[in-house]
Amino acid sequence: MHYYKVYLPLGIQKDFSYASKDKLPFGTRVIVPLRAKPMMGLLGEEVQSKGYKYREIIEVLDDDAILPLELFDMAKWMASYYHLSVGRVLFAMLPSRLQIDIDAKISWIAEVKPPHARFEPLYEVLKDKDELRLSQLKKLLKNHAVYKLCEEAYELELISYKSKLRRRDKPKIRNFIRIIENELDEDQLPLRQREAWELIKAQGEPFPMADISNLVSYSSIKALVKKGFIEIFPQELREAELLRDTGAKAKDIVLNEEQNTAIAEISEHFGKYQVHLLYGITGSGKTEVYIEIIRKYLKVGKSVIFLIPEIALTPQMLDRFDSSFGDSLAVLHSQLTDAQRFNQWQNIRSGKCKLIIGARSAIFAPAVNLGLIIVDEEHEQSYKQDNNPRYNGRDMAIVRGKLQGAQVILGSATPSLESWNNALKGRYTLHRMMNRPLDFTLPEVKIIDLRDTHSKEIIGEELSEAIAYRLDKNEQVILFQNRRGYSSFVQCLKCGELVSCPNCEIGMHYHRDREEMHCHYCGHFYPSPRRCPKCSSFSFAYGSPGTQKVEQTLKLLYPSAKIMRLDSDSSSTNLKSMYRRMKNREIDILLGTQMITKGLDFPLVTLVGIINADIALNIPDFRSAERSFQLITQVAGRSGRAEHKGEVIIQTYNPEHYAIRYAKEQNFCDFAKIELKYREKLYYPPYYRLGRMLFQSADIKQIKAEMLLLSEALPKRDGSLLILGPVQAPIPKINMMHRYHIIIKAQTPAILKSAIIHIEKNFKGKLKPQIDIDPAILM
Repeated sequence: MHYYKVYLPLGIQKDFSYASKDKLPFGTRVIVPLRAKPMMGLLGEEVQSKGYKYREIIEVLDDDAILPLELFDMAKWMASYYHLSVGRVLFAMLPSRLQIDIDAKISWIAEVKPPHARFEPLYEVLKDKDELRLSQLKKLLKNHAVYKLCEEAYELELISYKSKLRRRDKPKIRNFIRIIENELDEDQLPLRQREAWELIKAQGEPFPMADISNLVSYSSIKALVKKGFIEIFPQELREAELLRDTGAKAKDIVLNEEQNTAIAEISEHFGKYQVHLLYGITGSGKTEVYIEIIRKYLKVGKSVIFLIPEIALTPQMLDRFDSSFGDSLAVLHSQLTDAQRFNQWQNIRSGKCKLIIGARSAIFAPAVNLGLIIVDEEHEQSYKQDNNPRYNGRDMAIVRGKLQGAQVILGSATPSLESWNNALKGRYTLHRMMNRPLDFTLPEVKIIDLRDTHSKEIIGEELSEAIAYRLDKNEQVILFQNRRGYSSFVQCLKCGELVSCPNCEIGMHYHRDREEMHCHYCGHFYPSPRRCPKCSSFSFAYGSPGTQKVEQTLKLLYPSAKIMRLDSDSSSTNLKSMYRRMKNREIDILLGTQMITKGLDFPLVTLVGIINADIALNIPDFRSAERSFQLITQVAGRSGRAEHKGEVIIQTYNPEHYAIRYAKEQNFCDFAKIELKYREKLYYPPYYRLGRMLFQSADIKQIKAEMLLLSEALPKRDGSLLILGPVQAPIPKINMMHRYHIIIKAQTPAILKSAIIHIEKNFKGKLKPQIDIDPAILM
């Protein structure tokens, strides 16, 4: 017998081992029994028998490893760093088409009635049935722990359990029709066969018979086969490929001195692991640098992974890479169907596609012979995943680069302070690009102090006049308001009652287009009230304006202007529509949230207006100043990116704040100096590592009692380890769950890991914490 470790997609950090009569290849998908139910796992290393009884592997699904071996090493690193099971990480790397749907048929086989009352519900639904599927049982016994109940009943030999697997990665074989080249007389065909023949000829190349099954009878098709006009043959049905317009030709770009210098310096480390930070102001031409270095790697047969934030994956950005690299390009993003994503994944794994562009999960692409990883806009918060595994795509790019000896480039006009500090200390190689190509200049930036205007208008007088001036010149305007919806809250003017979410006890946002109140935390919504639910008054005050309110104001001020709003309430198709319409000058004013801060380069945009620069600044988080600087700088960089001189107008109540002052000047270096001093003084990254343990419970008494137990389980604090809490989280309740957390600050990752292990070992409570290493936000 052979014994193997099997990685299962479970939350517990425990090794599972199984037996097999045959020697099996590492990394294959296997089906194993876990108590009463079968489960898919990934085969790990062969281990020595420890002398106890091992259950056997039920089925092996692959002939060889489904993931590159390097990704197994990466998964082990991630599991250790992020406090997860290796199986949980590995399954996050697999496309959904490689997951197995497992159902089971269950029958009551015991001749006696249930030996315990807890089995009564199971007995009642099974006693008169030959068998039921597990999925049916789950619906019939909604209020019971069905899996656990079946496992216990199976161990007591009360039920039989026959598993059924449904694979989604197997090729679909369908009947295709192909025309036989011959000189048969089609004029002699009867009418219905003639109609079928004309339809088949119009299809041209071989096609699935199902495509015309609703248009012609099967007897007509059968007759055409018999007469030798066509033949029917089985063939794999390929799911829809990702269609892109690859017709555009790459433009000839003349690189400037800074771009050529950056390419030359980065190329000195060609083919070797080294992290480079490419710091270039907005519009400095970082993308052209990426393209030239990518060409060098593809030329020698190496693969390249290019990470980009989801909101920056614009049609404009993809067009630039399509025109340069065409069929060697694979794109992975959230808008793909499962079928399209799997096809892209197969093309990458086979080596057909050598350049992989995608959002954070593209770092797990099974690239063949990986040579280069690029992380564009490396500072972006969206690289951090919200749920398990809570990894940072930028950090995993560096880990994978080191494991595979690949070169890594981090690019940004506003680098994260962690990356900037690493560059200053010599851990990363720093490259600067401080000018725009072709002598294009940075836009002129004006700050409007809203305290001086004494105006309640959303769009102040100076910004309003600037918009009108640009519209008169047939130029385009981008307006940024980082809050969606119509208003941030609705409050009764008579009694002061705030319209709140019943699940989160926090103010709800008013969305006027649907006349609904929305909670932006749990997703709960209901029709907006016509009268106060407390005092029945009809008078309401509306809070800070969102994009819907700004859009309404713009339509009143500029009735003839063509206005488009783009935020996460808009459909995904709006992004493509926006790109086409902006390019064709069919939009005068583009209004949006942070979706419009990335990946847009339109030569006629000569004015950018920031409606309220203080929104991100007022969030109670240690990164609020950094995020504000980044957002303002990035959106300001959309203006004047060609020969037309650009202008930026920033409306704010905090004009003296250093984040706004230095964003006006696009002076990242001086902003970083000030912010780094604050971080060092308060023991925040990049000087200390952060970990967060979040506890949640629907029972407020339980969570308060357990927080007392948690206080007793905390390790001793010293200069290398600081712990804040336990305290209520800044958002104390979401979706009926009360929230408490502790924040751990440690000088090194090892100290942080040791502290978390100590807490897990000594905490005697029942609540399981949600562990977040290097959290992006502490709300």
